[in-house]
Amino acid sequence: MEGGDDGRALGWRLVKAVLLAEGGVLTVEEIPAPPADGWALVATKAAGVCGTELHFLDGMIPPPHPQFVLGHEISGIVLDAPAGSTVSVGDRVAVYNFVGCGACHWCRTGRMSICRDPVGQLGFSLDGGFRDVVRVPAANLVPLPDEVSFETAAVLACSGMSAVHATRLAGVGLGSTAVVNGVGGVGLSVVQVARAAGARVIAVADSEAKAALAKELGAAEAIVLEDYDTLPDRIRDLTGGALADFFFELVGIEATIRAGIRSLGPDGCFAFIGYTGDSLSIHPVELILSEIRIVSSVAAARQDLETAIRLAADDRLRVHIDTRYPIDDISLALDRLRARQVQGRNVVVW
Repeated sequence: MEGGDDGRALGWRLVKAVLLAEGGVLTVEEIPAPPADGWALVATKAAGVCGTELHFLDGMIPPPHPQFVLGHEISGIVLDAPAGSTVSVGDRVAVYNFVGCGACHWCRTGRMSICRDPVGQLGFSLDGGFRDVVRVPAANLVPLPDEVSFETAAVLACSGMSAVHATRLAGVGLGSTAVVNGVGGVGLSVVQVARAAGARVIAVADSEAKAALAKELGAAEAIVLEDYDTLPDRIRDLTGGALADFFFELVGIEATIRAGIRSLGPDGCFAFIGYTGDSLSIHPVELILSEIRIVSSVAAARQDLETAIRLAADDRLRVHIDTRYPIDDISLALDRLRARQVQGRNVVVW
């Protein structure tokens, strides 16, 4: 069936959804099925639980409207698609969550995540995927090969594509040394993508279990530490005094950022991915004397998601699922994430 009017035409009158109310309160409720209105409808099969959700709960990112539906890491099955779409009913898909204007320089050159006049982003400014059925532009649906599970695809739709995008922006290449600080869902993907690009990877973790997982997924070495003042010396020892060529920052607090910059050798590149409410105070000379580059990376382009899916299909990018939760247990998934108890990613499944 193509061109259906809305979710009700497909037998969905109500859908279960995770709603964010004022003050960071989450509820799971039944709401009307979304109308298609020229977009596709996807039956959600998996949705990753990201640290960004905690930023919403903590008020760092304000929701666009009351009773907002969270969830930006989405995969599922196409229920309905407009005539002329490149996807069909029944297709397995991952959802690229940025909806650009489609006309600006950045959209036309494949960098929708920095569109200056976007329609929005699913799970950020547009209702997201923590619900049974999600409304998505058909052009944002990326077909999934049979080798890639829905759970893997959902995580790739944030962690995987973000890792590919940041690695490309930084310019990681053969024979380089890349440090990945913070090996949660995104960090573990960066470890694997940087290795696929030809780098020797050093992971920095906050527990022995996470360090072991990073090494299992391709890190040459893994450091466990609490005092980041010691990190530059640790990196110097592991690189024979050369320090790192690339430093990928996933934690985003001032101490880790400063330590990362000091862990770079000449012409090193510091890549911002993770963030908190912290700012950075550092003297410019620490950047100038070694000609250090700073790159910031916001999510990804659609082609980065396509690349992440190809890498996963080839078993070169693996997703570690910590726990699968039903939608009613979303608060438990988020509580464990806040407590730093998650190795890899928690995923809500249908």
